[in-house]
Amino acid sequence: MQPTLPLTRDLVLIGGGHAHALLLRRWGMRPVPGVRLTVITPEPTAPYTGMLPGYVAGHYARRDLEIDILRLTRFAGGRIILSAATGVDAVAQTVTVPGRPPVRYDRLSINVGITSRVPDVPGLAETAVPAKPLGHFAERWDGFVQKVAEGTLPPDIAVIGGGVGGVELALAMSHRLRDYAPRVALVEAADGILPDATDAGRRRMRAELDRAG
Repeated sequence: MQPTLPLTRDLVLIGGGHAHALLLRRWGMRPVPGVRLTVITPEPTAPYTGMLPGYVAGHYARRDLEIDILRLTRFAGGRIILSAATGVDAVAQTVTVPGRPPVRYDRLSINVGITSRVPDVPGLAETAVPAKPLGHFAERWDGFVQKVAEGTLPPDIAVIGGGVGGVELALAMSHRLRDYAPRVALVEAADGILPDATDAGRRRMRAELDRAG
């Protein structure tokens, strides 16, 4: 049995994003001797946004999207601080966490996910729901689907953005509401959808959108 090395270096991860989840899994399988691993995140789980279209379409339950960051951290042999980091001092190499002493680091990684900002268009702030953060979007989507099913809201949707994410969401929403004759509009400022795709890819997705109405 090899002797245990003292913990002489601190690796701190802020956030429970996808990259950190993968790092924790790999670390658990092959930890680095002498390094103490700390995860700072306000929630014990983190949603996997790659499954969002499937969730919107009704293929997955909300709980299926959650990555168990707490369990992964324990698997990696690290410690987890369930709180939000509010500051980083790059000179002192510390992270500020309310209610506790500064958390020291030798190496720091920040992976807190993406938050969308609603464009400054009249009326949009009152009606539009950004797709990220996922938790807020999921709650609003569930409420909308329920009201459509109850007949208190029409199944009218506009998806802004004709990239891969917008096309996926438009098709997923149409599928989820297929029993209520949905009217889904895809709004894109460019000349066509999927501006970065191949011509064949655009034609195929255009056909899928046509089939979905």
